[in-house]
Amino acid sequence: MTAARNRNIPIRYTVMRTILFAAAVLLVSSGSLAVRTAPVSAALAAPVEDAMRAFWEADSPNEAETRAAKVVAAGGAFDEVLSRLKSGRPYGAERSGRVELPTTVRLQHLDNVAEVPAEYTPSTRWALRVSLHGGVGREAPRAGDPVRPLANRIPGGPEIVLHPRAWAETEWWKKDAVDNLLTLVDRLKRRFNIDERRIYITGISDGGTGVYFFGMRSATAWAACLPLNGHPSVLANPDTGVDGELFSGNLVNCPLHAVNGGRDRLYPAASVAPLIEMFKKGGIPVSWQVYPEANHDTSWWPEERARYEAFLLAHPRVAHPDTVSWETERTDRDDDVADRQLQERHVARVRRRGHADERERARFGRDNREADRPPRRRSIRQKVVARRLLELREPGTEERDGDEVTEDDGVVEGPEDHAPGQSNSGRP
Repeated sequence: MTAARNRNIPIRYTVMRTILFAAAVLLVSSGSLAVRTAPVSAALAAPVEDAMRAFWEADSPNEAETRAAKVVAAGGAFDEVLSRLKSGRPYGAERSGRVELPTTVRLQHLDNVAEVPAEYTPSTRWALRVSLHGGVGREAPRAGDPVRPLANRIPGGPEIVLHPRAWAETEWWKKDAVDNLLTLVDRLKRRFNIDERRIYITGISDGGTGVYFFGMRSATAWAACLPLNGHPSVLANPDTGVDGELFSGNLVNCPLHAVNGGRDRLYPAASVAPLIEMFKKGGIPVSWQVYPEANHDTSWWPEERARYEAFLLAHPRVAHPDTVSWETERTDRDDDVADRQLQERHVARVRRRGHADERERARFGRDNREADRPPRRRSIRQKVVARRLLELREPGTEERDGDEVTEDDGVVEGPEDHAPGQSNSGRP
């Protein structure tokens, strides 16, 4: 792990930390369990059985952490407890259809929902798609105001789909939004039999931009990252208010498949191309599909679906990668890579470098010479535009980009993603 810059940016992703701590209590505290190599018995002793049941029934990472200590205190044999952990929690019948998962973040009511297939059965492991919507720059609606329901705009095969909600101040690239999203994923994994190898994140427009953010800042949970009609340079716009510094080299941890339209009026493919080329030069494997005639819409989905689903099939999440490469501006905080190092207990090594090279340290917003200079404060706009975007301007979020696409040209996004009457000052 390379420490790139020291800045006082208080970001802590508490949900993942507490999940992993609970597991660590059970595994690292093996000295408190009676270790034996005899065959595992069919049933645990009653106190241990009760403690394990309570652990699986915990409704949050914090509660699981507390109950993990009780499992250790129950005194079961290490082999038996480990076997139960590997087997996973038992799942019961759950309702299918639209499942409401409301949360409150920054005093905003967020009407998150999940879509569960009608054929869901707890005996089968299911893929989970986390789908980020666009238009996150809008103010949260007031009580009584109509809100467009969250819906699946790119229907696929049988899978559970999570639709988190975001508004202004809870955009995808804010710490509170990250915590909210990971909390929702955790809640679903406690209720439904979700395949850890097939949890992936995708999004449209601002949602696609949010996928780039998660790939660079919080990549541990995802099998793949699929940004659709997004633009990574939105994250470089100072008005966007991204938490912390981002480094494109971190995208190596999340297989990337992106889609853009050639006639997109907000984020045209031509403006995204320099960033895709930068990623590739940095050694990041990127699958990028351009639909030359497409606007800021998903009219390409019938043609794209097979390619999209084939990419997912080819990229299950690797639980124990041989290497982990991660870059951050500071090391004095809990960060995604620290969580990953704990979770992926068999990681062979973590690369540590003191100097930049083009392949391994393709920075988001810095060239290689800049990376090796002493730290100095520069705006994100200066760092990105001067070195990476040539003469392109950084696009803003959809709320600031403004123009609502209204022509009858196959637009699917609709008014949720484009607020009418806004300025067009941020568009490339």
